[in-house]
Amino acid sequence: MRWWFLFYFIGTLAINAQVGIGTSTPDQSAILDITSTKGGLLIPRMDASQRDNIINPATGLMIYLIDGTDQCLQVYNGTAWEDIYCPTTNTVPRAVNVNFTGVLNESSTLTGDYDFEDDEFDSEDTSQFQWFIADDNIGTNSSPIVGATSLNYTLTNNELTKYISFGVTPIARTGALNGIEVLSAWKGAVITTPVSRINEFHYENVGIDVNEFVEIRISGDVTSQPSDLSQYTVTLYNGSATERTGYETETLDNFTQTCDGSYCYYTWDVVLQNGAPDGIALSDPSGLVEFISYGGTFTAANGIANGVLSIDVGVQESNSTTINGSIERTISGGWNLDNNNNSKGLVNSI
Repeated sequence: MRWWFLFYFIGTLAINAQVGIGTSTPDQSAILDITSTKGGLLIPRMDASQRDNIINPATGLMIYLIDGTDQCLQVYNGTAWEDIYCPTTNTVPRAVNVNFTGVLNESSTLTGDYDFEDDEFDSEDTSQFQWFIADDNIGTNSSPIVGATSLNYTLTNNELTKYISFGVTPIARTGALNGIEVLSAWKGAVITTPVSRINEFHYENVGIDVNEFVEIRISGDVTSQPSDLSQYTVTLYNGSATERTGYETETLDNFTQTCDGSYCYYTWDVVLQNGAPDGIALSDPSGLVEFISYGGTFTAANGIANGVLSIDVGVQESNSTTINGSIERTISGGWNLDNNNNSKGLVNSI
């Protein structure tokens, strides 16, 4: 009876070609199925000399190499031993100073920026990028923007009123490869692209010139204004034939702001030259918006309007204009001289 059982067991192994250790029902796809909740599989461990003494290693033969400080799971590929996995104490790379630049307006392009750091000086491979949106500046209801996985991202109307963050997962070329994703600070909210223009100015009046100013108008109420007004610049130009250069420059963050429900007005109290001709140029984050002049035209020789021919507004102030007069933009976009009343900081009167 005992011999019969032994022959039956061996015959069963040969027929089924399956062995289960820790299980009586080995998986049908496995010739050996090991099941355990208390231990693991321990394959032969040896140094390089012992490994190399293996006679005629079979293709697919596997060992765990422990040779000095080197440790690797290796397999013989038919011609040589190949590393499958080598544990390391190498630290993962880091993304630091994660930030992005650009104007938070619809259709504007943002550019991510960061520094790659690795304690072992492993070089950077292709790090992964992701842009995110949220409801506020602390990231409430944040979610990734589908397809926004490049260093640059162009805002769409889907991001209007939302806040933006740029994320980086640093990846090293060698050593410990994948770092932890780091997000920039949230910035926003995204607004529709504002329309800016030179709206009004005053440069000459009866007696000593006073109340001189330049006014810029930007579309949208106070909540829709650009987040960085320092990217809007006004330059006053001397149109003298021997000059054609800027003599005064200021950014809108230093202007006085007043707003109504449709526009905001930015005024700059500044001494303007009296023309024949002189000019005013306005630039926004995209470049020059317009270059106007009074008392004639000229081509700017430097600054934000360099190389551009001015557009004469077609009207001029004089020493008979009152101290409250101005030249203001009309609804149609033309210019009108009002010798007696300006609308500084308010909607224009015509």
